[in-house]
Amino acid sequence: MSVARIAIFDEPPTLKDDDDRRARSLETLLRSLRGFIAGYEFREEASGRLMSVTVWESEEALEAGVNAVRNRPLADQRGIRPSRVERWIVDSSF
Repeated sequence: MSVARIAIFDEPPTLKDDDDRRARSLETLLRSLRGFIAGYEFREEASGRLMSVTVWESEEALEAGVNAVRNRPLADQRGIRPSRVERWIVDSSF
């Protein structure tokens, strides 16, 4: 059963000068992890709110991904924290 992790940032985050590099390192890490299916970042143009969605093969893969991101070197961490995180079961894809 696939699962999705949805992170919502209600306030536009303050990004570091090298955020593009940090974001690329995160994407590279996620793509390397077993069980990672896809990732998306969304931005609401009017407010600047952000939403990050990652899809995983299983809850175990998602947990391993959360731990891998949490344990990255500080120099690679973006330093932004979501307002809330939700987990959803993927019922279908099309």
